[in-house]
Amino acid sequence: MATGLSISNTSNMTTGQKIVVAAAKMAFEPAAPNPDLVDNHRIPQGHKQWDVLTWARLATASALTEGVDLAQSQQLVTNSLSIDPTEHGVIATLSKRLVRRQGDADASAAVGKMLASSLRRREDLDVIALYSGFSKSTPDSGTLDITHFRASVAYLLTDNDTEYGPAPLPVHASLHIEQISDIILDISDTSGATSRPAGFSDELLQRWWKGSDRLYGVQIFHGGNITRTAGNLSTGGLFSKEALVLVHGSEADSTQQDDKSLRAIEYGIFQEWGEGERADAHGVGIVSDTAAGVS
Repeated sequence: MATGLSISNTSNMTTGQKIVVAAAKMAFEPAAPNPDLVDNHRIPQGHKQWDVLTWARLATASALTEGVDLAQSQQLVTNSLSIDPTEHGVIATLSKRLVRRQGDADASAAVGKMLASSLRRREDLDVIALYSGFSKSTPDSGTLDITHFRASVAYLLTDNDTEYGPAPLPVHASLHIEQISDIILDISDTSGATSRPAGFSDELLQRWWKGSDRLYGVQIFHGGNITRTAGNLSTGGLFSKEALVLVHGSEADSTQQDDKSLRAIEYGIFQEWGEGERADAHGVGIVSDTAAGVS
C-alpha cells in the first residue's frame, strides 16, 4: 500500500489526454505582380488564336516642290505576333477522413487558396521567362546600380527602331529583391564622392521600398518569383507595358470531383494562357549578381 500521496505528471497519462494541434500556418506566397505589368488580352469564346498586330511607321514625310509629282507611295506593313494559349492546372486530393477530422482548420478552404496561388505562380514565372528574351541587357554581371538603371530608361525612350519607335509609357521594372537592395544602397550610401540631397537617404533607409517608389520615373516592383542561377545571377526586366503580351483563353476554372471508391475529394484549378514578346526594342533585361548579403 502507498504510504503517502504521489503526483503523476503528464508523461504517465499520455494515452488518456486529448491532443490540441495549433491552427496550421500557410507558407508565405511571394509577390507575383508580373502578369499585371504586361499588355493583357482575352480571346473570345470560340477562337483558338490571338494575333497581335502592330502597324509599322511610315517613312518621314518629304519636302515637296511645286508642280512636281510625289510618285513614291508608302506601303502599309504590320508586325504580327501570334499567341495560341495552352492549358495550365494543378490538383490536390483530400481524403474525406482528413476533412472530417481536421477540426478547427478548414482544409478545403486552405487547399483552394493554395491551388490558386500555385496557378498564379506558374503564370508569373511564364512572364518572367520573357525578360531573358530581350536582345538588350545590363549589366550582365556584377552589381546593379542606378547608372545601369538610368541608361536602360534612356535606351527605351530613344528612337532605336524605325518600325516600333521609342517605348511608350508607362515603363515598369520588375526586379529580384537583391537587385532592389543594390539600388537602394547605391542611392542611400553617402560615403561616396557624390553627395545626396539632404534627407533623401534618411527617408529611403527608414521606409525601405514599398513597391510604389519610382526611380527616373519608373515604378519598381518586387518580382518575388525571380530566381537565381547557380552563378547567383538573376534576370529581371525594365520594359514598356506594351512590349510583352499575355493572352488568356479562359477564366480560371475550379473543379471538385468526388471519388467514392478512394473516399476522397479531388480539387483542381485550370486556366489557358499564352505569352510573347511584341516589341524587342521596348524592353531591357536586367541581369546582375544577386548573391545573398546574409550567409
